[in-house]
Amino acid sequence: MHDKWVEIDDDAILHNLTGVRSLLSEQTRLIAVVKANAYGHGMVETASLLADNGVEYFAVTFLDEALQLREAGLEEAILLLSPLADQVSLQKAIRAQITVMISGPDDAVLADQVSQTEQIMLSVHLKLETGLNRFGLSHEEVIKVCEALSRNPYIYIEGIYTHMAHAGASDPSFTLKQYECFMQTVRSLEERGYNIPIKHCANSAATLRFPEMHLDAVRIGTLLSGQYPVGKMPKPITLRDPFQYKTRIISLNERPAGSYMGYFRTYRLRRAARIAVLPAGFIDGVAVDVSNPPAGGLDALKRAIKMLLAWLRFSRFTARVYIQGHPCAVAGKVFMQLTLVELPADLEAGVGTEVSLPAKKSLVSPAIKRIHSRVQYKATVNGH
Repeated sequence: MHDKWVEIDDDAILHNLTGVRSLLSEQTRLIAVVKANAYGHGMVETASLLADNGVEYFAVTFLDEALQLREAGLEEAILLLSPLADQVSLQKAIRAQITVMISGPDDAVLADQVSQTEQIMLSVHLKLETGLNRFGLSHEEVIKVCEALSRNPYIYIEGIYTHMAHAGASDPSFTLKQYECFMQTVRSLEERGYNIPIKHCANSAATLRFPEMHLDAVRIGTLLSGQYPVGKMPKPITLRDPFQYKTRIISLNERPAGSYMGYFRTYRLRRAARIAVLPAGFIDGVAVDVSNPPAGGLDALKRAIKMLLAWLRFSRFTARVYIQGHPCAVAGKVFMQLTLVELPADLEAGVGTEVSLPAKKSLVSPAIKRIHSRVQYKATVNGH
């Protein structure tokens, strides 16, 4: 018996897949992004499910992820979304028929050399930098790299793409600027006789907001996982969350009113209550979030207000678990491997009762078992 596990509803994933496909034309293919353990859902299982339902192209961030998919028997195309910096890694990618991205002149030189040494066809996508400023080629570098790699009989320039920095922003001007920069480079290549088959720039947010940016392919991860991207955007499809993180109560204790719970005594019981102990803590991803610096003064103020409301125990802003469908407050700070929960007086629960945990999906360790449900839903392929 597992002390904690994740239940994945495969029917929900396929429901989301059908919804995404309904947004695309027959000419636009879907690249399913399954990086970071498929956003916490289990990379191999999720990719296999999608492949069985007609998805023919996948994307991951790192080579290890791509090789894991190949070892699991996935035969569909896989695109790497980060560069390979050494000969051994590129040899592994070529031999496993993994499509690599070219994000700089050095990447191009390495791909040119290794592919000719291996004498195996290598598919590449050129990554154009338009504003995210993570990695990518400049307009001028794309032209030079395309000219150089086109002379290599073992390299197939299958795609060119860019990545939007803030497609969910209320002001679309920067996203539109990125798109125009991308299309300008595409036009320059076509004027020189380079017609690259797969042009893609739309992530989940751009797919929803800018249909004109669908082009030859879209890269979708967030929507398949049952979440809308951050930002203001249309919500034309109904999504279902496939993910439930669960554990069981391992201990119950009665505590009198006025008791302080946990480290630093931050949570005081307002009445006598039963306290449940759960065998999962912040090391397991419970109530953990990644906090980047505020985007501005208003964002900082919003965060401060949320923290104040959480301290005042407004239910919407406090960490909660769910037991038999009832929300139950996390009592105090989450421990490294344990969590305390205050149970409502009228809730019937005991040792062994199942509990649904709050967690950011991608932060739940891949070592925690994912249990995928039996599929009863069949996604509509619709040519994609």
